[in-house]
Amino acid sequence: RAQILEAAQRLFLREGYARSSMKAIAQEAGVSEKTMYLAFATKATLLRQVIQLAVEGDEEGTPLAQRPEWRALLAGPVEEVFIRFARLNADQMTRTAAIIALGETAASTDDELGQHRDRAHAETRANLRALAAELQRRGALRRGVSKEHAADVMYAIATDEGIYLRLTGECGWSPARYADLIARTLTAALAATDLGWLDGR
Repeated sequence: RAQILEAAQRLFLREGYARSSMKAIAQEAGVSEKTMYLAFATKATLLRQVIQLAVEGDEEGTPLAQRPEWRALLAGPVEEVFIRFARLNADQMTRTAAIIALGETAASTDDELGQHRDRAHAETRANLRALAAELQRRGALRRGVSKEHAADVMYAIATDEGIYLRLTGECGWSPARYADLIARTLTAALAATDLGWLDGR
């Protein structure tokens, strides 16, 4: 499975989703086409697993809220939450933005992929609603900012792979500079108190 997933990601990114046949991926992975279909019934399922592996680092499907990096985010100092969230997000975008962008494009013409995409979006929004609820409980959100609004803002700004790719690819930004922008934007829009670094201090 590992060989197939690695080969599939290489071929998808090099040739595109439509031009990457299961036969070609099998050849790239050095396995038989039959082995391919025993491991992954469809090309859409294969791409979904490639994306999950890129996002989560494994195929276990452990909910994000149970992963150590997410628990550390929630447990740390509340005044640093958007900084740590942005850094975590930048690390993930560095690994995943290109393959997620490919999946988003392919999902517009592949119904099975479209269903996978919609479930992934729903799971991401649920995770961010849980984060926003915890931030509200700890008094980290600005007065008048609801947890629903906070989750929507984080979802729109921090999970858009297009923003990451445009800034790091077209504009030459480093992932650290991208993370700083996300942290500053979320802090300015949502945080109960501005951090010193936001004003350059």
